[in-house]
Amino acid sequence: MITLYREETSPQADAIEAEFRDMALGYDRVVVGRTEAEKLFGAGTALPVITNNERTVSGEAIPAYIRELGKLWEDWQKFQGDYCYVDEDGETC
Repeated sequence: MITLYREETSPQADAIEAEFRDMALGYDRVVVGRTEAEKLFGAGTALPVITNNERTVSGEAIPAYIRELGKLWEDWQKFQGDYCYVDEDGETC
């Protein structure tokens, strides 16, 4: 499950949440302060932070991770369609 750790007021976190909404991506939102974030993720880790199972992403790595999620979402959509096909004998599904 994806979790976004963010400060209450954060334009960067707002943009991340907008991306998640565009992808119709389920996630948990946890509002924390900097002190609590340092306890959770270590000193020097800036909010917002995204966790997904054992993976933790923050700072400059976030845009690449969002693109990765977008690609995964696109691939998921390709293979989740309700499509019909015609086999070699002309039979349809």
